[in-house]
Amino acid sequence: MKHQFKSNKLQVKVTSERHPDGLIRTFNNICPNPSDDQITLFLDAIVILTGETVQNITLTNAETLAHD
Repeated sequence: MKHQFKSNKLQVKVTSERHPDGLIRTFNNICPNPSDDQITLFLDAIVILTGETVQNITLTNAETLAHD
């Protein structure tokens, strides 16, 4: 099988005074293999810019599979 990167999606659930039950923010077209450090820096930027608290994150990978 041949695996070809298609896309990544990062979903971040955040809470704040305005959204005490949580709000899911979705970021599409994330780089193919984000490192833990890259994700951490990105989440730090979200916290600084929005003042929200990150509750959890989900990274979804999509690949195209082809039979050789």
